[in-house]
Amino acid sequence: MKKLLLMILLLMVVATGCNKPILEKNNKKTEENIPEESISEEVDEEELDLDIAIGKEAPNFTLKNLKDEEVSLSDYRGKIVLINFWSTGCTWCQKEMPDLEKLDKENDDLVVLAIDVMEKKETVENYIEKGKYEFEVLLDEDGEIAMTYLISGFPTSYFVDKEGILLGGVPGYMTYEQMESILNNIREEE
Repeated sequence: MKKLLLMILLLMVVATGCNKPILEKNNKKTEENIPEESISEEVDEEELDLDIAIGKEAPNFTLKNLKDEEVSLSDYRGKIVLINFWSTGCTWCQKEMPDLEKLDKENDDLVVLAIDVMEKKETVENYIEKGKYEFEVLLDEDGEIAMTYLISGFPTSYFVDKEGILLGGVPGYMTYEQMESILNNIREEE
């Protein structure tokens, strides 16, 4: 487990990605949407309600896929899950998609859940069809799941073991080799 966490931490240090913040539903990210009394230089850690913690059960979610079927993280107990938060306009996401597809196809004990954040279904469908991707694509229409998982840029990936335990996350682009290495380390720790 220590080896796996160390590898994920190293990837976090060298990761690159699109720094597109999670926007409010009205697509404005200015401070004019935030009440002045809530803007502060310091963050009171007691006020933060973080549902995500490495080594604990991953926060469950239920989202619709492109077929309008509800899919939950808990549906995949017994498999390793790579949760990938992404956007169609993210260059690094576009570069990572073929590797996610390859990883998903080549590993029966793994499932890729690609969560598109706050884009229209039609936009996502067109992108997925054009790329001929077959992994599970979910729609986080209001950005709630991305906020739960503390997403600050795209792509960002999390790894969940077969028991539903969150092993760690990688903010930014990963190569196929990096994904495969993390997957192999997860298998070694089982």
